[in-house]
Amino acid sequence: MISIIPAAPEHAPHMNQLEMESFSEAWSENSIKCEIMSPTTITYVAIDGGEQDTLVGHVYMRHLINEGHIINLAIKKSHRRRGIASMLIKKLIEVAHKREMIGLTLEVRESNRAAIALYQQHEFAEEGVRKNYYTRPTENGIIMWLYL
Repeated sequence: MISIIPAAPEHAPHMNQLEMESFSEAWSENSIKCEIMSPTTITYVAIDGGEQDTLVGHVYMRHLINEGHIINLAIKKSHRRRGIASMLIKKLIEVAHKREMIGLTLEVRESNRAAIALYQQHEFAEEGVRKNYYTRPTENGIIMWLYL
């Protein structure tokens, strides 16, 4: 059973491992702790209770004035395609409604068709392109928005 709970500083080492598995440029454990402790960042983790409470996913979103900016969403490779990313996105949308945000935005690699499709399932729409936004490899970022 997957539980979505607020992240705590003690989750940072596991979140860092997940970042290294998921991204070409992972955030450091210290950077993750800073985000977790920031009053403007909303961070959740997905815990698989059937596997000795293993952290299998996480998401960060900054609350900036009246909108949310989703920074990172990562799911453990062994747990992908099980709906965990959707659970995390739904949690962020719920929080955004409670905080009366006008919308959520994010950037995603243009080659990451699976992630783009996931966000589109949650009614995010492509709104623009950030040229050469990503490195390792250099790639454009697709800007997506969900207006609430």
